[in-house]
Amino acid sequence: MPTREMLYTEVESLIREHGKASFEIGSIPITLELSHRHERYYAASLLLDIRYPQGDVDRALFRHFVKAGDQVLDAGANIGVTALELLEAGARRVIAAEPIPELFARLASLPTDRVVPIEQAISAAPGHATMTVSLAHNQGSSLKDEVLALFPSIFGDTHRTLSVATTTIDALRAEHGSFDIWKLDIEGAEVDALAGARETLTHRPPRIIIAELYGELRHTFREHLRDTHPHGHRVFLRKSDYQLDFTDVDAEPGESHHHTSPMFVFSQKPIV
Repeated sequence: MPTREMLYTEVESLIREHGKASFEIGSIPITLELSHRHERYYAASLLLDIRYPQGDVDRALFRHFVKAGDQVLDAGANIGVTALELLEAGARRVIAAEPIPELFARLASLPTDRVVPIEQAISAAPGHATMTVSLAHNQGSSLKDEVLALFPSIFGDTHRTLSVATTTIDALRAEHGSFDIWKLDIEGAEVDALAGARETLTHRPPRIIIAELYGELRHTFREHLRDTHPHGHRVFLRKSDYQLDFTDVDAEPGESHHHTSPMFVFSQKPIV
C-alpha cells in the first residue's frame, strides 16, 4: 500500500465539519457527509496522502485476501465504503447488509449493481430484533447488551432503539450463492452470525473470515471455528513500515502498532 508519512490527526483540525464531499473508490462515486467524524477521516485519506489506520487496516486486509472474482459478504456495511473497497480489491460482487434505515438508504444509492444492499442485520435466526442506536456517530449501533456495557458513552443515558429485521448467513447463501470471504463488523453479534451459518460452515465455508471482535468475544469466536478455520490471527498495522502484522489471537497492541479497532482473521489454510 502507499507509504504515508503523515497521520490523519495532523490535519484533523483543518477538515471542515459540515457539508459533503464526493469521491470515487474503484471508479464508483460515493458521497461523504463531513458532519460525521469517521467520514471526515475517510474523505481526508481519499484526498490526501496521509495515514488513517482505522480505515487503512481494512483496505490492507482486502488487498491481501480478496481474489479476482470473489463474492464477499459485508456484514455491517454502513454507507458502503468497505463494499466499494472490496470491489476495488477485486471482488466480483458484494452482498452488503446494513439494518439502520438512514445508512441503508445511502448504501442502496451507490450507483453499481455489484453491491447488493440488504436491509437486515446478520444474526442467529431470521426475524426481528431490537437494536440500540449509537448517538455519538453513525457507527456502533448494536443488538447486544454487552456492547452497550463496553461503550456506554456512545449510546447516551437514554437509549434510542429500533426494531430491525434479521437474517442469517445460511439464508443469504441460499439466496445469493456461496461467499469466498466474510467481513463481519456487527458490533458484538459475530458469534450469533456463526450460529446462523451452521449449514454454510459445514458445506461451503468461506476461504477467509475478517472480523472485528471486542473483549473476550475473540475466544468464543475462535472456538466455533476451530474445525473449519484453524488458522486465526489478530492483525495490526506496524508503525515501522505500515504493513500488516499477523499475530496470535490473544495478542494485545504494543508500542510498535497503530491504534485501530481489534481486527482478526480466520483462515482455512496458513496465512502467508
